[in-house]
Amino acid sequence: MTKRLLDYDPLTGVRTWFEYEQSTDKMLITTDQTAELVNEVLDNNAEMRQDADYSKNGIKNDMWHYARIPNGVALEIKKKYGLDMFSAKPDWKSILKIINRDYPMLKVTEKTHA
Repeated sequence: MTKRLLDYDPLTGVRTWFEYEQSTDKMLITTDQTAELVNEVLDNNAEMRQDADYSKNGIKNDMWHYARIPNGVALEIKKKYGLDMFSAKPDWKSILKIINRDYPMLKVTEKTHA
């Protein structure tokens, strides 16, 4: 199997790969996200959760920053639950429920959005 890197986005850490299996004559294009970038986002989220004023000030200013979601996790949520946060009309109520239940490390606040 031949696997080649087609693209790398240093901002998001997303890599796009091209794979070719000669024996079956099949081609596949896949994406993944570097663990370093995802871990950096999760560490930063944990720091922000510890700052109660960050969340409080956001709510007071009518702009509550609730979560930071790496692209790889957004794709995982789409695959597991069928919820596309990049669609024209995402089902945010369901997405937030899943984040609260299964992905609390994505939150940048200790509070819960109902």
